[in-house]
Amino acid sequence: MTNHKPVARSLRSLVLVSGLSFPMLAYSVAALADPACAQEIRQQGEQNVVVRLAVYEFETGKYDLAMLLGEQAPEVKRISFSGRESACAYQPLALEQGGDWGWHMVWREPDKGLFYARMDGEAWVSSPKKGITDQPVMMVEFKSNGQQLDITWQDEFGQQFSRRSADEGRSWD
Repeated sequence: MTNHKPVARSLRSLVLVSGLSFPMLAYSVAALADPACAQEIRQQGEQNVVVRLAVYEFETGKYDLAMLLGEQAPEVKRISFSGRESACAYQPLALEQGGDWGWHMVWREPDKGLFYARMDGEAWVSSPKKGITDQPVMMVEFKSNGQQLDITWQDEFGQQFSRRSADEGRSWD
């Protein structure tokens, strides 16, 4: 049996997501050059089950993005399959329940850009990730208002950009 384990956690910062501030938890791993790079987003799911979007160590030294259902001995649903050698390869930014069908997820891959995907809440399978931008991003904000989703961000020079979906994330302008 494989020993699945999230990286050790510590409270890091607050982020503006969906119009509300949600705590982001950062992992700390001695082997990482920047111990604050990998994070997790936590939300309250149905029947008060905690749902997390997090960087997860699937094999020793191999990290991917995952949804974790529950606190103790969580059920783990893998989102990415790259097996990156750095926990800093993903930075979860937003996790929000979408209607009665599942979850919206937004994350950054520092070397690749900003991404969005949907996670079905029944089958617990993710849609293919959609590239929002392939440029370095800062100050990312995710908002949902029914079927309309907005992701805004700044580039490394402070210029503001945004993308919108009018159909709950199925397509983006």
